[in-house]
Amino acid sequence: MSLQKFCERPVVTIAPEQTIIEACQLLREMNLGCLVVEEEGKLCGILTDRDIALKVTEARKDPEQTKVQEVMTPNPARISVDKSLHELTALMHSHHVRRVPIVDGGDKVMGLVTLDDLLVLLSEEISDLSQSVSAAIFRKPVDNSEEAAFNIDLLTRRLVAATRWLRGQAQPMENP
Repeated sequence: MSLQKFCERPVVTIAPEQTIIEACQLLREMNLGCLVVEEEGKLCGILTDRDIALKVTEARKDPEQTKVQEVMTPNPARISVDKSLHELTALMHSHHVRRVPIVDGGDKVMGLVTLDDLLVLLSEEISDLSQSVSAAIFRKPVDNSEEAAFNIDLLTRRLVAATRWLRGQAQPMENP
């Protein structure tokens, strides 16, 4: 599956020299949990509400004086739009992150994928799988072996994909 699907929503960005107060206002207005930090149109960091809670509030820094660049995660994990969903989940797992900017070849942010986005996608896949299984069980028998083989192959691929998601594996299973 292409990551292009995650590039349909506009990405909300902030500049590194802006203040944490400005970032908080943007987070509240847009009902977001993170902002992509861009400098000269290129990804340079990511700022999450957790960053603000731990690095500003808990540290008792003045949010009107503290700049985004002091709090953001610089050089965050990112993924190219031409990579696969499996590569994305592997990246998220290996870097222990819940949000990953999707970039083009020049580090221009094209989208942002979150763990919540992946959970929605997983639920859609499981729903499709259950519908396929239900249809296979409750419909009349297939008339030819070619159609039966196709149905079995489709069910197997969906089961393998769902199993990978549930196990958190990004690599293909050896014996599907």
